[in-house]
Amino acid sequence: MNNNQVTILNDAAWVGYELANGLREVNMNVKYLPRNYAGPNVNTNALYSVYGKIINPFVNAIKAKGIIHVNYALQDAFFVRLIKKEINVLHCHGTDLFGLYDEEFKKNSKDLTRWSKIIEGNLKYANSVIVSTPEMLKLAKIVRPDAEYLPNPIDTTRFCPKVKQNSQLKAIGFNSWYERVPKYLIELMEKNGIKVDIHDRRPFSYLELHKNLKEYDIYIDRIFTKGVSSHSKTCLEAMACGLVTIDYRHKDHVNERVIELLDEDERRKESENNRQFIIDNHDRKKVIKKLLNIYRKQVE
Repeated sequence: MNNNQVTILNDAAWVGYELANGLREVNMNVKYLPRNYAGPNVNTNALYSVYGKIINPFVNAIKAKGIIHVNYALQDAFFVRLIKKEINVLHCHGTDLFGLYDEEFKKNSKDLTRWSKIIEGNLKYANSVIVSTPEMLKLAKIVRPDAEYLPNPIDTTRFCPKVKQNSQLKAIGFNSWYERVPKYLIELMEKNGIKVDIHDRRPFSYLELHKNLKEYDIYIDRIFTKGVSSHSKTCLEAMACGLVTIDYRHKDHVNERVIELLDEDERRKESENNRQFIIDNHDRKKVIKKLLNIYRKQVE
């Protein structure tokens, strides 16, 4: 195994893309292989074909060499296992664990029980398992007591505070397959003079995301998704840009949260705190140092 060569298979919320860029900054030779039509320069309106879901992951598994880092614990990892290559790091991102072990999530979002043998087989086969949010760790430890938490990496240079201030407060949010922005929340915000833009799918690429976030003051994240108690990666990126948020922490007092965000002084303070939180906990350079320590365990 080439200790300086890393292959990142598949991606989730462009975590793999950020890890690939961060690893290159420390002179690692990285092959980044997302599924077909899933790279950072396309928008999420792209339709995923059978080729993208099955054939492309198999082809990518064949191409993988060096330290193999697989994102998501289903077919991408299975194909690496099928051709008897090592999975050095299996990186779980949410549905792959929640859909198997969290009963509330299975009932309200997606149930992956029928894929349990494949997912658990992949988890057992991998040399190491990491998860992208803290609440996933206890789920991973059901099969892998040695699982570790790796914070989602944020490029704090690209995702940085905006300079221009809006004359009117503006909020942005995205509907997903597991949660839609509540209609009553949109109405309440608009009633209080906040312009709200909600997208069913992201109409721009990941490489354009930072520019779009900087047009806004407030980010509406997932609030009511059962079993989830963390910020989405896009929410973390919005926080890095200095946006204030409505998220899972506010599910019991959403109305009051909207009123809080009307206070300019409080909003400015929270904006600064959000930015500092990301620098302290999610800055890509810091995350890469942790990841390199995980990789080193593979070659010792």
